[in-house]
Amino acid sequence: MAASLSQPLPVVGPERVNVLLVDDQPARLLSYRTILEPLGQNLVEASSGEEALARLMENEYAVILLDVNMPGMDGFETASLIHEHPRFEKTPIIFVTAVNVSDMDRLRGYNLGAVDYVMVPVIPEIMRSKVMVLIELFRKRRELQVLNVSLAAANEALQAERAREVHQLNETLRRANADLAATNASLQQEIVERRRAEERMHFLADTIPSIVWTCDPDGRITYANRNWDEYYGFPASGGPDHLTRVALHPEEGEAVRELVIESLRAGEKFEFEARHLGRDGEYCWFMTRAVPWRDAAGNLISWFGITTSIHHHKQLMEQLREADRRKDHFLATLSHELRNPLAPIQSALNVHRLAPDAAGRQHLLGIVERQMQLMVRLIDDLLDVSRINGGKLTLRRKRVQAAQVLASAIETARPLIEHAGHRLELDIEPGDLWLHADPQRLAQVFANLLNNASKYTEPGGRISVSLRRDGGEAVVSVRDSGIGMSPEQIAAVFDLFVQVDASLERTRGGLGIGLTLVRQLVEMHGGRVLARSEGLGRGSEFVAYLPLSQAPVEASPMPLPVEGDAVTPALRVMVVDDNQDGADMLALSLSILGHEVLTLYDPLEVEAAAERFRPTLAFLDVGMPHLNGYDLAQRLRGQSWCERTMLVALTGWGQGSDRRRSSESGFDEHLVKPIDLETIVLMCNAAHARAMATPAPETGADG
Repeated sequence: MAASLSQPLPVVGPERVNVLLVDDQPARLLSYRTILEPLGQNLVEASSGEEALARLMENEYAVILLDVNMPGMDGFETASLIHEHPRFEKTPIIFVTAVNVSDMDRLRGYNLGAVDYVMVPVIPEIMRSKVMVLIELFRKRRELQVLNVSLAAANEALQAERAREVHQLNETLRRANADLAATNASLQQEIVERRRAEERMHFLADTIPSIVWTCDPDGRITYANRNWDEYYGFPASGGPDHLTRVALHPEEGEAVRELVIESLRAGEKFEFEARHLGRDGEYCWFMTRAVPWRDAAGNLISWFGITTSIHHHKQLMEQLREADRRKDHFLATLSHELRNPLAPIQSALNVHRLAPDAAGRQHLLGIVERQMQLMVRLIDDLLDVSRINGGKLTLRRKRVQAAQVLASAIETARPLIEHAGHRLELDIEPGDLWLHADPQRLAQVFANLLNNASKYTEPGGRISVSLRRDGGEAVVSVRDSGIGMSPEQIAAVFDLFVQVDASLERTRGGLGIGLTLVRQLVEMHGGRVLARSEGLGRGSEFVAYLPLSQAPVEASPMPLPVEGDAVTPALRVMVVDDNQDGADMLALSLSILGHEVLTLYDPLEVEAAAERFRPTLAFLDVGMPHLNGYDLAQRLRGQSWCERTMLVALTGWGQGSDRRRSSESGFDEHLVKPIDLETIVLMCNAAHARAMATPAPETGADG
């Protein structure tokens, strides 16, 4: 804390300095002396400017108190003369005045070297403190002068000492250089030999079709061959300069970094496989092996590593896995699709065995015939793919009109389109567009495209078919308002056994070979086929381009019918299946056995109908559109009345995972289609036993 202004400031340091007091009034000089004497300094008085100049020539002063208004030479003139002298140009001046000075006067004083103004009457503490500060500055300046003199002397001595040391050092260096020159001469040949060895090693590393590198014990890259630069870039040009900075795929990156860091720490060899990010922004699979390099004492001095591309091998393995997955999926789908038509055939046989003279025999035969035709088409598609892949399918070409072939395909697909309630729009360019083609195979192409559009379009959707000429080609387009495709799905849509949406909710049947046949048959006709979609939920378009022919000839059509029926009559049994033939035949078998049957084809209608009907036994197909059997079973199990109901899953899928899922969804039994009469009777008996063993709910009763 600063000392109180009411107390004299202490004298700092033992040295007394001179303070010049200049005023023409003795009373003021006395007051100055009285105020400043406590500082313990030499106070010298002058009553005029001339006397002040004379005093200055005698001594050096730390500060001058100078009255502004003096007769003769005033304070401003005196200050000007003082600071014109080289010895006193730095001497600080405090102007003392009893009159108010203007800003211009103040500015003039400061320009003449004044450091401050003190007004009369003088406040002792303020004057004393200002003078004391200037005294301290004077002392510090004088101390610096003394110090500079001593430093100059010390510097001269130091320069002399350094000159002696430099001379001694130069002598030492001269002798050392002579020794080094002799050593260098012996090492030069060794360096040349090592350089040649490194060049041979680098040449060998650059010829290896792998990335070869070395790094220091901490993992910092010390050498990399040309393949490193081609894939990553050298560290100097922005490539990785440390093993842990090699960019890896996020799925492997963290685990690999931990392995590398731990191996570097332990000094143990390591090996890993990972996807590396290249300069082109693409990931490729590499296998990296690294071994530690130790000196004779066993100390780790470096690491040697080689990174080899295994991308092609990984792609082949992935293709094999994908092919194996598709094979498994195809076999399961094939089993499912073959069982679907077998189910109504088995049910028709059951009905015939129960009532051989039934009046509905003709209806049974129609169902068997239709389902057999479906099986034949599935098998024919498989055989067609096999023949095409084996180069054994031959086209029976003749000149046909494209419009006639297209009309034949539309008639083939029309029952499926009308059953789904789709709106079919046609845009056929007038005129004759002649093709040199196999009309049956080409109709198969167009029918497959129409069936595919119907399969993946919601009921009530739109299917547009157009035929037009484009240069020397006939262009057939089939566009739908269905579920659409992603870019990834478009890329694989023509591959064998691929289905855009194989979920149970959208199951429409098929093996995933229809579009494969489309592409292969179109290409056998010298054409091409493209798939387009603006994205999921925005429909799809398939466009076939076929080369036009010149001369005219006729074409040929092909037909296909579909129909269903429903019957009812002392268990209450509910049958739910979107395959009407299968549902009707199972319901007819149950009716002949004497049960009251409710048959439903739409799973969305089941909950409300079951609430009213209160079945004792329910057969539910698993693969239904909009709502699959698993979810439907869970909903029914949530109703209190369903506690006495036995739920049986009907499906073409019979693997262990399928049976587990049925059990988890609330099914009591899992039956694989087709089911025989004995199994139906067994299920009815089990349902009756369950109903007898379970207390009835508050409302409703089962027979």
